[in-house]
Formats: sequence, structure tokens, C-alpha cells
Amino acid sequence: MNIPIFQRKFDLHVHSKYSQDINSKEELQKIISRAKKLGLAGIAITDHNTAKAFKEIDTARKQAKEFLIIKGEEVMVKENGKICGELLCYFLQEEIRPAGFQEIIDAARKQGALVSIAHPFDTARISFQQIEKRFPKVDAIEILNSRASTEEVNKKAEEFSAAKGIPWTAGSDAHSLLEIGRAGIVSDASSEENLRKAISKKLVTVFGKRASAAAKLDLKAKALLRRLGARK
Repeated sequence: MNIPIFQRKFDLHVHSKYSQDINSKEELQKIISRAKKLGLAGIAITDHNTAKAFKEIDTARKQAKEFLIIKGEEVMVKENGKICGELLCYFLQEEIRPAGFQEIIDAARKQGALVSIAHPFDTARISFQQIEKRFPKVDAIEILNSRASTEEVNKKAEEFSAAKGIPWTAGSDAHSLLEIGRAGIVSDASSEENLRKAISKKLVTVFGKRASAAAKLDLKAKALLRRLGARK
């Protein structure tokens, strides 16, 4: 897979069957095959609050050659019994469980992870609380998420990143093969370390767009069918 360096695209927000979400049923190998078919140079597996895919990632990496498979998590921030948002943790070695904001940051730092705020302004999902106070402690924020409820929430995240001078990430937030590669970042990085540095130094651009209404309707229909099937 010889991808020109200026076309190396990475989807940094992908869910597998381990996310335990009604929409997340995809096997890792199918996800990787789909990503390669789309011409991506790598993906980050960011399952909800679990590292169950990590062993499979270790195995897949042996066959992936130059295709990057990043170990990540989308970790729920919970404080005083309330959900305060979600953090995308990249380049992990082990699982981080839902906890308070500072606890998650500390756990990520011990692993040398890079932390980005997921869909920070999307109030239709889990928007991030106290972002003005907390953003200095993270490494980046997600400025393009294809599952965003509106174009405006992505635009707000992009404007916030620019105003605060904070690096950015982007991804499809894929819960199905159909969604993989809808958004992400572009970098000339060919290794995890180089990709981490490129994000931190703001040497990446973003690609993609919010999913169309038709695509979202298709996903909702599939989720409904799964729910109906689960009740039988």
C-alpha cells in the first residue's frame, strides 16, 4: 500500500464490537480491511470505556505492515454522579476506566497518551462540561466529527481550537463499516510517534464532513433492526 505522504489519511475515531453499543458490531479485521480499501493510512480504535480490542490489535499489527492501528479509548468523564463529557485517549498501553476528569488525565499521562476532547460542543450527545477551565490540561480537541448533530457544533470546535491555539483531531466516530473514513486528519507521518508529534505540533489538516441525513437514517434503521432482533 504505497500512499503518497501528502495523501496519508487517518480516521482517529472508530468503534468496534467491543464498544458494547447497539450500533457497534464490527469485527476488527473487517474494519481494517474497509479502511485499507478506502485508502486510509491508519485508524484509531476508540471503543467506549474498554481496551478489549487491544489484544486483537497486537495480532493485526503483525500483518498490517505500514498501516497504523492506534490503540485508543473514548473514556467517559463522570463526576458527582453526572456525565461530564468524553475524552479520546490515544497511544494507550492499557485500559482507562470512566472516572473524574483529572483521574483520566493522570492515568493517560502515566502511559504517555495523547488526550483529545471528543465532540466538545455537541449538546445532542455528550457535550463537554467546563471546557474553558479544562482545555489547558488536554493535548487537543476534536474539531470534526462526522456524527455531529449539526455543522455548527463542528465549526464551533474548530473556532475554539483556533482561538485557544490548541491542537486538533478529527474522525468519523464510526460505529459501522459504512461510516469509516468519513472524516479524519491528513499527515505525512508513517509511525505512531511521528503522528503523535504531528498532532501536538499542529502539522496536520482535517478531511471529511458530517454524515448526510440519508446515512444517519440508514444507521438508525440498522440500530432499530438490531434492537428488534435482540428482543426475539
